[in-house]
Amino acid sequence: MPDWQEPLYNVKRFGKDVVVPKSPDSEGVPRLMTVTEIAEEHGVSRQTVHSYRRRGAFPKPVEGEGSTRPRFRADEVAAFFAANPPRPGKRTDLATQDEGVSVESTRPAVPPNEALEAAREFVQWLRAQLNEDERIARAADDSLGQVNLDWVYQPDDDLGGKVVSARGTDLILNVGAGLAAHVTEHDPRRVLREVAAKRQIVDLYAAAVEERVVLRDRMRQVIDADPDEFGRLHQQETELIRVAQQLTPVVRLLGLPYGDRPGYREDWRP
Repeated sequence: MPDWQEPLYNVKRFGKDVVVPKSPDSEGVPRLMTVTEIAEEHGVSRQTVHSYRRRGAFPKPVEGEGSTRPRFRADEVAAFFAANPPRPGKRTDLATQDEGVSVESTRPAVPPNEALEAAREFVQWLRAQLNEDERIARAADDSLGQVNLDWVYQPDDDLGGKVVSARGTDLILNVGAGLAAHVTEHDPRRVLREVAAKRQIVDLYAAAVEERVVLRDRMRQVIDADPDEFGRLHQQETELIRVAQQLTPVVRLLGLPYGDRPGYREDWRP
């Protein structure tokens, strides 16, 4: 129990003739508020308060003993809302065309469904390009039914030589040293390693997109029935959005070398 409350507690319990101190606000001690109290006093939802906190603009909680619930200085909270008055609106981005489901919010927290579908379309196209790279690399054998993925250069003289497979099969004859260096450095084995690495990056991005699709379906189910569960799911989706935002420039750059292939869209260009 805070020191300023103890005398009042004793008056009520023991009837002691003590001087009851004034409230914290009148003594210059800031009043502390829980998230629920903030929501009630300032006319917003608890989810909105949590959203402000995740964005890093909201006042920091005050450390203290006792309750594990975060508490905030009332004067700092009031100053925040004075500078950032809530803008009531309807969140409709979770609703499908026929559902008409909405929830009060200060702003849409996630992009509309079209953004997720566009991300899935890009992932599908990029994976197709990597599959084509793999097909071409694996087809580059010595035509003897044995795949020779490792290529080396054997010079005949200072002007050039030939490219052979690791098995010793001649692949390219009478090739200049510069061209041979390029060909052997980017032999099928190297291409397959690059494809495998790029696929791992694409898979990380695709996982964040697909998990968001699943989360959004769940959020539609609980948006009215279970606000606490909705808030928890929304927090998970916020983290997935962060991951996707970090990976989006990376996967867009992976797709850029294939810009001359069919299906590439200019809005994918980083």
